[in-house]
Amino acid sequence: MSQLGTQLFFIMAYWEVQLRSPYLLSAAGLALTLPNLLSAVGGSFVDRWDARYVMLWTDLARASVSLFGALVYALWPHAFVVVTLVILAAHGLGGSLFGPAESVILPRLVPDEDLTAANGLVMTTSRLALTVGSAIGGASLAAIGIPWIAAIDGLSFLASAAAVANVIRLWRREGRIWRDGAAEPRPKASVVSQMVEGWRAVARIRWFVAVLPLIVLLNFFFAGVDVLLSVWTHRVLHGGALQFGAINAALSLGQLLGSLFAGLAARMSARTGLLTFGALTSFAMLIFSFSRSVWLSLAMNVVLGVSVAIINAIGFALMQRAIPGEVRGRAFGLIYSFAGVAVPLASALAGASLHVVPVAAWMWLCSAACAALTIGWWRVAPKGTAGGPSADVASNA
Repeated sequence: MSQLGTQLFFIMAYWEVQLRSPYLLSAAGLALTLPNLLSAVGGSFVDRWDARYVMLWTDLARASVSLFGALVYALWPHAFVVVTLVILAAHGLGGSLFGPAESVILPRLVPDEDLTAANGLVMTTSRLALTVGSAIGGASLAAIGIPWIAAIDGLSFLASAAAVANVIRLWRREGRIWRDGAAEPRPKASVVSQMVEGWRAVARIRWFVAVLPLIVLLNFFFAGVDVLLSVWTHRVLHGGALQFGAINAALSLGQLLGSLFAGLAARMSARTGLLTFGALTSFAMLIFSFSRSVWLSLAMNVVLGVSVAIINAIGFALMQRAIPGEVRGRAFGLIYSFAGVAVPLASALAGASLHVVPVAAWMWLCSAACAALTIGWWRVAPKGTAGGPSADVASNA
């Protein structure tokens, strides 16, 4: 539910910011992505505390910021840029805690062999919300205005917090224990020592470490494309806020479809799945860069979304299976930090690069980085099935 409101806000924020100045997009991107580097620290807190309550309080905090921002938008519209940057930063900081906590909870709820399908189901609900939010984002900007969009964002976080609170209530009613005594973190263990333990767990996933530099590179260029997408829609496709929202919705729709088929992808070998959909991602991005038609752009974003969703479902299942439960929060926090380490830099450079290179150059480099990552997967990815443990997966973990 929270992602529906958040996507409405993102569509509004990026579109309105680029109308004021395309160069402010770098500041908006930095405000949203820079806090994600704290995921490593957030993961340590998730393992130290109860992940369910981390999710609850994170939702409540983001709701408060967005609702207060809605009030400021209504009373002082000239403060738009500052308020938007604050809300984006709150979203990024909240995500650095919520993401690792969510990754910890799922393996406690489903059997090991169902992890890929379960990840797909989680992504399905997430992408459904993003698809709807993107599809109506442009229209809602004209229909209800900026303050109401921020208010809806805040209310959606309250709804999410209520859902998490209900999970906690049901967990207690069933008499379930959150963690065993043996899995409790050492009372005097520092955050740094817990992060070191998380790194050791990640380092044992040798195939992931081998392709990590390529993942960082791909995320760098993908973040640049994401930041500049509103400029591309406006200047190259000659579209408006409605078309910008539709292109984002097409990507989310593709991810929704990919999530629905993630269970089928679990029957493939992990290596085959990563290679197949990695190649499709590279191809779709390349075609998108040459498109001057909104309809072709929409189609390529659907293909891109399908491929990315299946890659994520396979990758998350492999990592959730390989990482021990007692260090899973800090390990996933590190993974999020590693994967996103280049995103703030890309956000900072994207707006400034408009004077130097065309937006399409970011897409070409993104496609090339994806192709390089696909080759890397060919060399090191596990050959076992994505849907369940295998000797090959174990040996690579």
